[in-house]
Parts: sequence; C-alpha cells; structure tokens
Amino acid sequence: MKHMFKNIFWLTLSAAMLSVSACTSEKEKMDEHHFDNKLFINTSVSSEEILVKPSGSGVQVSRDLTVGTALKAANKITGRFVAAPDMLETYKLCCYDENAVALADTMCVIDNADITVEAGATSSAPATVTFTDLEKLDRETVYVMPVALRDVEGIDVLKSKTVVYYVFKGAALINVVANIAENRAYPDFNNDSKFNNLTNFTMEALIRPQAFGRQISTIMGIEGNFLLRIGDAGVPDNQLQIACSRNQTNSDLQFETGKWYHIAVAFDNGNVKVYINGSEKLSGNVGSTRISLGAKHHNEDDGSRVFWVGYSYSNDRYFDGDIAEVRIWDKTLTKDDVNAPNHFYSVDPASEGLISYWKFDDEAGNIIKDYSPNGYDLTCDKNPKWNKVSLP
Repeated sequence: MKHMFKNIFWLTLSAAMLSVSACTSEKEKMDEHHFDNKLFINTSVSSEEILVKPSGSGVQVSRDLTVGTALKAANKITGRFVAAPDMLETYKLCCYDENAVALADTMCVIDNADITVEAGATSSAPATVTFTDLEKLDRETVYVMPVALRDVEGIDVLKSKTVVYYVFKGAALINVVANIAENRAYPDFNNDSKFNNLTNFTMEALIRPQAFGRQISTIMGIEGNFLLRIGDAGVPDNQLQIACSRNQTNSDLQFETGKWYHIAVAFDNGNVKVYINGSEKLSGNVGSTRISLGAKHHNEDDGSRVFWVGYSYSNDRYFDGDIAEVRIWDKTLTKDDVNAPNHFYSVDPASEGLISYWKFDDEAGNIIKDYSPNGYDLTCDKNPKWNKVSLP
C-alpha cells in the first residue's frame, strides 16, 4: 500500500512538471512572434462620419491621430500625415458612394504632421487634424477628406491601416437630447445681478414628455418664486402652469406623451404670455413685477428653493422626459421672435439678451454646457440618459 501511494505521488509530480514544461514551451513559441512588426494608424475604424450643423462662421472640428506598432520598435521610425484627396476614388469604390466629393485642401490643417516612433517605443506623439470653415459646406453634399500615412522610413506599413476617411454630412439642428427623469440640474449663478430683479425676461425649453402620473413635474425655475411646472393640486398632471404670486394656467397648455413641444414664457413687468410651438396659448398677470432667478428664497439651506432644471422642492417633482434648448433671456421675446426660422431648435449664442443657453447636447457626463457668454454650466446630480434624435 505504501509503495502504491509513493508511485501515485511521483506520477502526479511528473505530470505537473510536464504541464509546466509544456506551458513554458508554448510561451517560448508565442514569444518568437511569427509575424513582422509593422506600422499602422492607431484607430479602430477606417472612416468617421462628422455631422455638420448650420451655425455661425468659423465652424471647425479637430481629431488627434497617432501611429503605432504591435511590438516595440527595433529602431527609430518616421513618417508623416498628409491630406490625401487623391484617395477619394478609393473611398467611392469601398463605400459605394459615387456622389461624394473631396473636401477642399484649404479646409484641412494638420499640426505636428511629422511623426516619430522612437526605438523601444510602440506609438508616436499625436498629430492634430483640424477641419475649418465647415459652415461653408453644402448641407446636401457628402464631402470626404482622406488623411494618409506617407513617407514612412524604418519599418514596413500595414497597408490596410494607412488612411482614415473623414466624411462630412449636413446634420439636423439637434442630434442629441437629454432625458432627465429622476434627475435635476443646477447652475451656480446665485447673486449674479444679471439674473436678479428682472422686469423683463423669457424662459424657453424644448421638451418631449414620456410619462405623467405625478402631481407635479418641474421644467425649470424656483419654487415659491417663479416656476414652470406641469400639474398641481387641482391642475391636470399634463397641464403647464406658471407658478408665481398668482398662478396662471389653462386647458390649452396640456401636453401628450411622446410629442415635442417648444415652450416660451415671456415676462413683462408681471404680465406673461405663453407660446406653445409658436402659438400664443395664455396671457395673464402673475402678480409680481420683478423676479430674481439668481437668489435663494425663503432662506432654505437645502437648495430646494433655488433655480433648478427638472426639480422643485422635492425629488418626486422631476420631469419625466427629454429636454433640450433651455434658454433664459433678459428681454421679453415677441411672437415674431419665437417664430423666427429654426428658433425652436437653435439660436446664436451671441444673441442680444441671451444670458443662459443650455442645449443639453453634451452626449456624456453630468455637466451641461452653457453656450452663452456667461458660462454658467449646469451640474446634474447624475449622468442624464443621452438620446439620439434628428430635429427638425
């Protein structure tokens, strides 16, 4: 019996040693690298679509490009990135797009175009490709600018990864919106005089309700001061109300789920007009001739009575839906202003009287950029859900 256990022990040990030896041999084989080291552009895709929105002058986008090798470089490698409109025909054949045209050379600038991979390294410093004056493009035309890796010395290249095709197409005015259900957003503009003692102002928002069912849903404003909210005690849960010293609402301000609505509330020394999708739906007086949006109210330290988007007083008063194009003006917009071309979907950030402008198109994170010169970004409690849209 003793000999049997000894034999089993040695057989087990021998098997383990053979296993280790086999693994070592396999590792040695892997380390031999049965392929040649080659240079390639560090990108996961060979083409990128860039949507260009109509806007003011000087529209540009930038992209960083690097090159790399699978293994450490045995020696110094050099090369350069170039704009390569001569490769447009290759793009047309690969993508079956006979109507694409080359982007003008003058609209493509490459900084740090000469690249180097030092011996012992696996990647280069980035070159920056900047496309300028994109507002000049015809929105109905597809433009392509190939950027190619050329003049490489010190190594062979991986031919399938030596060019990136940048494809420019006209975008909708709005391509991304935020869903702020069970969320809220806060701008820290307390005590900024631009937002206080306002006798004339306008609030705007583009919304798509997804659900009602709660007594109050908040769009924006300050509880107990001036608030755009949907629902209330005695008010249907899908009906907009302007809450102030004297609340204003009517049945013409009711919404349906799944539909987009542009809301504009114009204030003039206590008188308000409410426009829904450009049509005047309410005219009345809210009982206060001056409104301060950049101040605390009722001295509450928990933040429940300061300016919020998607919140007022308690967490169950959020807005369940998508939101975009939230704006505050220090002037009273007219019906003609509200119905200006594309006004529902975009305005010039430099527009006179525009003191905050949150497009809610950031696509990531919990910071909502203020496009106005004042720069009061919104901070959400958590990341919104970013939804792709095409508006109008």
